[in-house]
Amino acid sequence: MYATAKAKNIEGLVLADKEDDKEDQTVDDQEQLEESSVDPDDDLAEESDFLNRVKKQSWFSDLKICVGVLTRLPVFIGVAPEDFSISEASRFFPIVGALVGLIAGVVLLLFSWFDFSSAILALLALLTMTLVTGALHEDGLADTFDGLGGGTTREQKLSIMQDSQIGSYGVMALLFSFGLRWAALTEITEMGIDVVMLALVATAAASRAALPAVMHFIPVAREDGLSADAGKPSFDRAMMAFLIGIAFLLLLLGFRPTIVAIGLSVLVAGLFVYFVATRLGGQTGDVLGATQQIIEATILLALVMVGLE
Repeated sequence: MYATAKAKNIEGLVLADKEDDKEDQTVDDQEQLEESSVDPDDDLAEESDFLNRVKKQSWFSDLKICVGVLTRLPVFIGVAPEDFSISEASRFFPIVGALVGLIAGVVLLLFSWFDFSSAILALLALLTMTLVTGALHEDGLADTFDGLGGGTTREQKLSIMQDSQIGSYGVMALLFSFGLRWAALTEITEMGIDVVMLALVATAAASRAALPAVMHFIPVAREDGLSADAGKPSFDRAMMAFLIGIAFLLLLLGFRPTIVAIGLSVLVAGLFVYFVATRLGGQTGDVLGATQQIIEATILLALVMVGLE
């Protein structure tokens, strides 16, 4: 009897446990149903609020956002990252680029008073730009070429690009990029201090003016990272940035150097972006940095070819 009673008790406990499990499962299912049945109007309201906040971004706020994103210069934006749009502020990328070039030009001017050679002055200008930007674009260049050279599949390439370590492909890309820009700046410096200062400002501005257009026309290759977080600029913002970059070239360098610089940059950068996008499935923050470096080197080489008016 003891065994029978014990068996009945166990059976009762099992049945009770099963009933409890059913109740728990019912509660869980109800909670999941409530979570999944989010009112789509709430999503639309949140998106509308974000767009309204973006529209309220003044030109000064956009400028501060671009300074904070592209440089290491201390700037107080005043709002949380989720409350502003980098993509819509990107219209001022070339303005911030001009600021970076101006700082490098001022440093070059100051050291020219000590009768340093053109090679040293060019090197100091490049060092200044690298320090002001925190080597942001140089890092993108190295990561992009490491991924393209080291990976065989799209996933491997993107994984390598996310790795903080630099490989041989990245080192070689940096050496060639830095060497080309240094050699070109050395020759331009020999044309005169005023000439190289104009070249630094115009080149730094124009090379960043193309980035919003790349962000607009080329989809992101992955759903995380700087480019994905920044978002897709609207067409008018991308074109505004592009036109500002062209204006810097025309006003500071003249018509003929501008035409040659734009033609070569569109050709070289266009082929590069197409090559990368077909292998990665789109663009990333690293690709944008590499594009800036390639355009900057191309414009400087164009100025060496045709000179300034």
